[in-house]
Amino acid sequence: METQKNWSLPTKFLHIGLVMTVTLQLLISLGMVTPDDKGSQLGKALFEAHEIIGLTALAIVLMHWVWSVINHADGGLKHLFPWRAEARQQVISEAKGLLRLEMPKGGVRGGLPGFIHGLGLLSVTGIAATGGMLFILFPEHGEPGALAEAFAEVHEGIATLVWAYWIGHGGVAILHHMSGHDYVKKMFTFSANKAEKDLGIEKKQC
Repeated sequence: METQKNWSLPTKFLHIGLVMTVTLQLLISLGMVTPDDKGSQLGKALFEAHEIIGLTALAIVLMHWVWSVINHADGGLKHLFPWRAEARQQVISEAKGLLRLEMPKGGVRGGLPGFIHGLGLLSVTGIAATGGMLFILFPEHGEPGALAEAFAEVHEGIATLVWAYWIGHGGVAILHHMSGHDYVKKMFTFSANKAEKDLGIEKKQC
């Protein structure tokens, strides 16, 4: 029987790519101003950086979706979106345990942690997609049209969800680390020597 102990390398790189780009985007958004707004040159430069990093984030999100569809090493979409009755029941059970301050086991599996990662991927997809549309629709000069304004409002609304997810996900990761769990260390460790280790597979005799 095979027991997976660690994430595959593509999953690690995609996760780290999203962590870096989303974190930068959220922090940059605190100080940027659009080119037509009154503000410092730094604020306008931050807006330009926001556009470039946003397009990078969109590319990573698209690669993440493709990998989630074809990925069997880490469970793929079934770990992120529990559409089966048994998987939904596991999420509900672990959510009830969380209300009793029982932290669910992390790692490479579905359940509540997988579902939360799925929600995070959806929120990041939303903000990256609307940001991409704004890059196309927002004029370099002059007033934006009604469609651009609508996408801007949706973009800002999703940004609130992404902020909440970023704070919550990071906080839980810190709690796991303080509790002695090695999930964070495994996600950021790249010491695999062979293909089996790259996939985080440990063979055991049944």
